[in-house]
Amino acid sequence: MDTNQGNDDLSHKHEPLYSLTAAEVLEQRRRHGENVLPTKKGPSAWSIFFSQFKSPLVYIILVAAAVSLAVGEYGDFAIIMAVVVIDAVLGFIQEYRAQRTYTALKSLLKPTTTVIRDGTRQEIELRELVPGDLVVLNAGEHVPGDGEIIESTKLAVDEAILTGESEPVSKSLDQQVYMGTTAVVGRGLMRVTRTGSSTELGQIAASLQEYEPEETPLQVRLRAFSRSLTRLVVLVTVAILAVGLLSGRPLLEMLRVSIILAIAAVPEGLLIAVTVILVLGMRKILKRNGLVKKLLAVETLGSVTVICTDKTGTLTEGRMQVTRSALEDRQRALESMVLCNDLEGPVDVALWEYVRTQLSMDPQELVSRAERLNEELFSSETKFMITANQIDGQYLDYLKGAPEIVLDMCQVTPAERTRILAQVEQWAGEGLRLLGLACRPQGALEDRTGYTWVGLVAMEDPIREGVREAIAVARRAGIQVKMITGDYRRTAERIAASIGLPVDDVGGVHQSRVLEGEELATLDDRQLQKRVGQTVVFSRIRPQDKLRIVRALQAQGEITAMIGDGVNDAPALQRANIGVVVGSATDVAKETADLILLDNNFRTVVAAVEEGRVVFENIRKVVAYTLSNSFAEVLTIFGAMVLGWPAPLMVAQILWIHLICDGPSDIVLGFEPKEEGIMDEMPKPIHEPVLNRLGLSLIGVISIASTLVALVFFGHYYTLHHNPIEGRSYAFASFAVNSMIYIFAYRSMRRSIFRSGSLSQNKPLVVAVLAGLLLAIGAFLVPPIRNLLGISPLSLQQWGVVFSVALLLIAVVEIGKLVSKGRRVHQVRRLP
Repeated sequence: MDTNQGNDDLSHKHEPLYSLTAAEVLEQRRRHGENVLPTKKGPSAWSIFFSQFKSPLVYIILVAAAVSLAVGEYGDFAIIMAVVVIDAVLGFIQEYRAQRTYTALKSLLKPTTTVIRDGTRQEIELRELVPGDLVVLNAGEHVPGDGEIIESTKLAVDEAILTGESEPVSKSLDQQVYMGTTAVVGRGLMRVTRTGSSTELGQIAASLQEYEPEETPLQVRLRAFSRSLTRLVVLVTVAILAVGLLSGRPLLEMLRVSIILAIAAVPEGLLIAVTVILVLGMRKILKRNGLVKKLLAVETLGSVTVICTDKTGTLTEGRMQVTRSALEDRQRALESMVLCNDLEGPVDVALWEYVRTQLSMDPQELVSRAERLNEELFSSETKFMITANQIDGQYLDYLKGAPEIVLDMCQVTPAERTRILAQVEQWAGEGLRLLGLACRPQGALEDRTGYTWVGLVAMEDPIREGVREAIAVARRAGIQVKMITGDYRRTAERIAASIGLPVDDVGGVHQSRVLEGEELATLDDRQLQKRVGQTVVFSRIRPQDKLRIVRALQAQGEITAMIGDGVNDAPALQRANIGVVVGSATDVAKETADLILLDNNFRTVVAAVEEGRVVFENIRKVVAYTLSNSFAEVLTIFGAMVLGWPAPLMVAQILWIHLICDGPSDIVLGFEPKEEGIMDEMPKPIHEPVLNRLGLSLIGVISIASTLVALVFFGHYYTLHHNPIEGRSYAFASFAVNSMIYIFAYRSMRRSIFRSGSLSQNKPLVVAVLAGLLLAIGAFLVPPIRNLLGISPLSLQQWGVVFSVALLLIAVVEIGKLVSKGRRVHQVRRLP
């Protein structure tokens, strides 16, 4: 790391006790600003609003609006633009709320640090820190800026946030410490040399500002869908114009017919429906403890094929717990665990809790009876801690540390040494973290001999509740789960095996299932791409390696979700299709993430993926349903033109059907709950179209059937009775009612209408359908609306025919499902 940038002239190496005055603090703040990391300025309310218009569907609708305006159809133009604005407002409200929620979560935390100014200790907010400040560092506190150590008492700092190295690093005089790292043991005093964007952390944060995100799967699919829809509309419009002009019809009349055709083809309600479905998905994920920051990320979650996750705090609880012990002198072992303990860090806390809960003893009783006379704190070099104590009139030294180190300081026979080391080897092979305990009559701390071995304890970070089940669900859904950790290989393998990830030697592929950081560093990008698919566990991995892993997976066509929390995880989080961070992650990581796990639990990611799949399935249902209606209208108008008839539907009638009758139903169809088996299917490839074979088949069959019915009705009254108004009335009623009835068959694209669940599961749909039917029938009963739409009343007999045809169309949909199910081939993804 470059330690010569920024404000090194303020390090005061030769004046370690010099502290800034109030005036100097103000001057430094004026020169260097506040101690905050550079972040992208959050999107403004206006930018969030205007971003809602960046949708291929919006572009098509705007073209239809422009044509309406060009030919003077101002009412149609106003209605279409109202649809676009309503959709933008809905999307804006939800995305703005998500941003506000994230900002509120950040504002709840106002971290502080202790500095020496004007010769006195003061507690200040981190943002107020300036170069030149003296900062008091205690175990458990974050380093608030870059600087150098000017006093150290066995100070050790966890730099995993920057380096990925899980072992604490001892810090002595004149050594550098970095913003965002954590003092884990000891005490120290540092002189701040760099703050804010000048720090190592700040430079990493600044490098993230230039990245341009790639399109989400939904954007890719909607763009392809819109392109196909646009081509179809253009093709049919040109054909209509050609037929009309060749038959001698006036150009202006044909332009108006083209507008009708374009408006019929474009499902205006689909735009709002997709946005509402995404909003609902966002809210459901929030209820399951996941905060999605971007609306389109909701559907991307449903497309995920690989989840890369760290271990500590996500798969595990992020706390150590003593799980086994072999105590040879129970009393002295208890005393070692309590009196050789500063309650600094998870290991000390685990020992304390073990004594308190498992051994039914209050540790504080021992502390109250004892007096600490001297100490030698733990360091990563020595790997042990010693305290000299007086307890019950006795003077004793207590020792704890790495078993092999402690054993070397003990008086044991060769047989005892062999037995203890065998126990150590067995437990270490199970991935447990071990501590040896020893005691002796008080002697010189520098003397490393004469101790008596009193016991061995083993600790582990417990697996989070529900993680095993969540991984089983993910793998059943065809989603690879890859654990990326800085732990040693054996520890990583044991954790992976315990949560259901396959790391055993199966068929001689053991080397391909576990990849260590040292080996990864020797692979070029092409070699890594060949290995990454079969690798399940990445051990001893540095944060910067995660970016290479994500790139390699994406090069293989995978949709990746990356879980991280450190600053150096940010590039990988940003590159991944879905960046996921835990709630306790750094602000830099959170800024780049798409999903924040409010409960820090891996199963929340799987829950979010499930909701994402529900979102895509509901979008698929709504698209198929709305296009069934729209294409039927297009074919009807096209067929009438070919037959030389006037248009059976007018613009106002089409918009009434799309927006008033169908519009609410389009939206609430997307309220359908999760279908059984949705997590038993394979992830959808990113280029898989929104409409699958079943959707296209249903659109075709329903469109043709509805078109034939409408043309028969219209043709009967137009050709035989020379009454186009009554013909349009029949056609209008048919389209309005048909879609309200066969919508129930679209509740499930997998099961028949009789097995798609109770109607009470989607009560809003029942209400919307009843309201749509009332509005369809009401249009015939209210004279002003009837005149606006250009229709005439229908008899009860005519309504009976309309409803009978609608019921027949349900049978058409069900037959289409049955045929499609018979042709469907169940695909299974082979997971490593």
